[in-house]
Amino acid sequence: MTHWRVDPDGVLGVLAGIDDLGPDFESVQTGISEAAMAASTLSVDGRTALSSAWEAFMEMRSLVPGKIMHSVRVAASGVGSATTAIVAGDEEMAADTQAAQSRAEDAWGIALPSAYQTPGFSRTP
Repeated sequence: MTHWRVDPDGVLGVLAGIDDLGPDFESVQTGISEAAMAASTLSVDGRTALSSAWEAFMEMRSLVPGKIMHSVRVAASGVGSATTAIVAGDEEMAADTQAAQSRAEDAWGIALPSAYQTPGFSRTP
């Protein structure tokens, strides 16, 4: 049997920390978008070589903050869903175990092993 344990409060703290970083990512994305739009100011006397080079340079780079934000959002959602599933599964297993124990005691007359031990007697040497 494994001893996995999920700390829902710890998970919530991590997710809250990620949420706190959201505005920073948004401002970076806005700054990069504004920098990408600055290509029009790089044309001088009808020469667009610098402007075209800037647009080509920023084309893929301007997408990076949005891609990172999307990846973080998907991962955080998965962590939240997984934590909920694990906690709900633990609670369901506990309820199933209690129901099985109750059935064994009530329907079949089988009590917990501790009910059959003599007080003060231990099976371990």
